[in-house]
Amino acid sequence: MKKQPEITAQTRENLIEAFWSLYCQIKIENITIKDITTKAGYNRSTFYEYFADICDVLNQLEDWLLEYLKVQVLNSLEGGLNDDIIQKVAEVYESKGNYLSVLLGENGDPNFARKLKAVMRPALATAFGLPENDIHVSYISEFALSAILATITHWYHNHKDIPSKEMVLLVRSMLVKGVAPEMQKYSTAS
Repeated sequence: MKKQPEITAQTRENLIEAFWSLYCQIKIENITIKDITTKAGYNRSTFYEYFADICDVLNQLEDWLLEYLKVQVLNSLEGGLNDDIIQKVAEVYESKGNYLSVLLGENGDPNFARKLKAVMRPALATAFGLPENDIHVSYISEFALSAILATITHWYHNHKDIPSKEMVLLVRSMLVKGVAPEMQKYSTAS
């Protein structure tokens, strides 16, 4: 008897959610397939119908998230700089921050940030009219993307303690004018 696609999709999603709830609490090397299948309510053989191993679950989850980011952020840049990448990343954090904050956090997957930047770098180069293979552009992109991602991750981890618009303006100001003018605004030194 052939499985119905909606049941298959739901089973896969249940396994991913079980993995995710564990991954948010413990390191991946401490998660077992038995932990995932027990939490999801399936047997071991069902897990292997969808995933090769535990790392495959993480990779599939990351691939889904990267594709989501590509659609949400990068497609908005294709027409040029009409939309603000910082604002778009903040909006993505509003909807997918539960994933991004963990993957980009201290216990997350160190390769995820690299994958994310690799997805975003070509669109930035296109939006700003920069050559993709220029060594200087690679450093500029690395700096900008690292700053944007780290700051928005910090904002999310601090429970979005300033309004989104204010955070976007702060990041944009630091990227355009540098950090020193922003530091001077809040300095208590005379």
